[in-house]
Amino acid sequence: MGKTALRQTLPYVAGLIISGILYHYAQQIDYSPRPGDLGPDFWPKVTIGMMALVCLIEIARRLMGVGQETHGIAETFEKEEEEEEVAAKHPWMLVGGIALVLVYAVVVTTLGFLLSTFMFLVSFMYLGRYRNHLAIWLTATGITLGAALLFMRFAYVSLPRGEPPFDAFTDFIRLIIGA
Repeated sequence: MGKTALRQTLPYVAGLIISGILYHYAQQIDYSPRPGDLGPDFWPKVTIGMMALVCLIEIARRLMGVGQETHGIAETFEKEEEEEEVAAKHPWMLVGGIALVLVYAVVVTTLGFLLSTFMFLVSFMYLGRYRNHLAIWLTATGITLGAALLFMRFAYVSLPRGEPPFDAFTDFIRLIIGA
């Protein structure tokens, strides 16, 4: 085990320490438990536990010398003979993406979380020069419905409904998912 392996474990050790601190604070959440309902501390504890587990796995991998060079899924399946294309740089796309995020943050209370998320996803995919229209609209619809299910049915998170008349979209989605 060399200095390189130890150096590569430092971010994961820091993540493990942070997850321990966060879990300690998640233990301090006071609430009156109701039978059959998840408490407000459940999802934070699950997320923090998963963070700690990933950190432990990565620390073990680094110390054992497994997978020193990280690749994404796509690179794993590509042939080694193929040359990597140099990615074109598009600074205006970056500026546009930042502007979209800022606009999203401003309009989310007016349009509501679900409608603004749907519009953000569609705009972001078009900005990124993706031109399969059916895939764009279906993906944005699926992610919006998935977020509604996750936040409204499972995690019971109060999302911004939006101001009239935009709150009708949130009501329509709630009707669809039965929340």
